[in-house]
Amino acid sequence: MTQRPFFVNSAWLIADKVVRLGLGLLVWVWLARYFGPATFGVWNYAMAFAALYGAVTSLGLDGIVVRDLTRDNADAGAILGTVLGMRLAAAVIAAAAAIGAAASSHAGEWLPVLLIALNCVVFILQSSQVLDFHFQARMRARPAVLAGNIAFLFTTLVRLALLALQAPIEWFGLSLVFECALSAFLLWRAYRADTDANLRWRFDLSLGRQLLRESWPLLLSGMAVMLYMRLDQVMLAAMVGEAAVGQFAAALRLAEVWYFIPAAIMTAAFPVMMRKKAESAHAYQSYIQWLYDGMAWLGFSVALTTTLIGPWIVRLLYGPEFAEAAGILAVQIWAGVAVAMSYVHGRWLLAEGLQKYNLLYTLIAAAINVALNLVLIPRFGAVGAAWATLAAQTGPILVQLLFPRTRRNFIAMVRTVAAPYRIWRWRAFPAG
Repeated sequence: MTQRPFFVNSAWLIADKVVRLGLGLLVWVWLARYFGPATFGVWNYAMAFAALYGAVTSLGLDGIVVRDLTRDNADAGAILGTVLGMRLAAAVIAAAAAIGAAASSHAGEWLPVLLIALNCVVFILQSSQVLDFHFQARMRARPAVLAGNIAFLFTTLVRLALLALQAPIEWFGLSLVFECALSAFLLWRAYRADTDANLRWRFDLSLGRQLLRESWPLLLSGMAVMLYMRLDQVMLAAMVGEAAVGQFAAALRLAEVWYFIPAAIMTAAFPVMMRKKAESAHAYQSYIQWLYDGMAWLGFSVALTTTLIGPWIVRLLYGPEFAEAAGILAVQIWAGVAVAMSYVHGRWLLAEGLQKYNLLYTLIAAAINVALNLVLIPRFGAVGAAWATLAAQTGPILVQLLFPRTRRNFIAMVRTVAAPYRIWRWRAFPAG
């Protein structure tokens, strides 16, 4: 099997993120400079608060749906229709819970409640992303990428205009809803125009139960991931204040800005991984090792470079008000090595049917993060939260040694240390 579809699909996905990265970072930096750490902290607090509830809306189904759609004789209409109905129901329930909790905990504070509510509308509209599974399964990212980018580019112009007009922050919250609605419409048009997309969608209750039986570990692990990725901002706001959230979020955006690369690669690589698994155990294992090697050394290169030039980047982009973000970034960036490898790890667990282990890892990570936040935030503020995040990302890797079925994967992750030598010997790249 040729590697060309994999690289073409990866290229489209990465190009999509590069476009969003450049313009999105421009608006993000301008927002931070315009509003300052305190108001910018409220903006990020609202997104983090809503995200804690929004984690349930995917139901852990993304990888499972793509996997099932790649199978021969898959009933795509039943799969997509069922998943859409389930995700819409979950999103509405989660939105109601988030808005209710926000109104209760912020009585008399209309701005954070409004921003949280607008973010909740966003994850209801994001249910339409089930359409993207159709394109992922067929390794045709181009139509979905074009639909999303058109919506993003148009909305970016709107946001730049709002900044130029010095609009209040609630208008930027409305722009999030507008972008997601436009993206959903354009993605639906792209799906309808696809020659293979003339399917009769329907909701199948028995299929929904079957999917949930398989996805519940991924759902709980996704909620745990969101807990330790976003709860720190909520805890910072409660224990230190919104200005600390602004500093932390400014650094976090720079630390996470390159995560689209491993995410895009694994989105494109997963169908290939499943085909390799069907071919032979050797081809499958070689492919996984190649992915781990690339992710680990990509993460190390980014972390080392950012550590060296991070203070200069922070001063250039955010200005002197965000000087504290440089120290936070120097810690946060190293978590990216584990994050990049976790994209491979998560898909490997899915391919092996070991989702329950992913749940265990993420629950341990969440527990580490919350416990260390309680200890470190009062003493070190936002820098303490950054150290807690780093520990939460790296600590659970060792847990794989406890289980016979995951020890081989742990060895593959450790072997990435010798990846440069294997690449030099031309042994790392799997044969096509």
